[in-house]
Amino acid sequence: MTDTARIITLWPRWTSSVGAMQRLQIQVRTQCRRCGALMRADLVELVARYGGNASLIDRQERCRMVACDGATFYLAARRYDGPWRILLDDAALRDGLNLCPPAHLALGRPAPVANAAGLPTPGRC
Repeated sequence: MTDTARIITLWPRWTSSVGAMQRLQIQVRTQCRRCGALMRADLVELVARYGGNASLIDRQERCRMVACDGATFYLAARRYDGPWRILLDDAALRDGLNLCPPAHLALGRPAPVANAAGLPTPGRC
């Protein structure tokens, strides 16, 4: 093996596709890189838009917040009050997450922070 060989990240099976996430009732959110807004993602809508076999890993969308032109990425948690996993694998997409504004909920309240894996949390982009 060479020094330039890419190490493949192993993702949990429950992150494999939007159809699997829907069947397992996984919690999914988007977070905007520009404004920090956290929004619920509707898995029924995502399955209808992309198909059940589509992956949310490294997928980005436009922010739905009024007057924001930022890009959002996906986060997922297996259960309520569980740790959130940022669904970004590509180093170029992960680069700069620490420069994002703090995540916030409706009415400007800060997002709760919960992460047992030592990964960046929704509290900070």
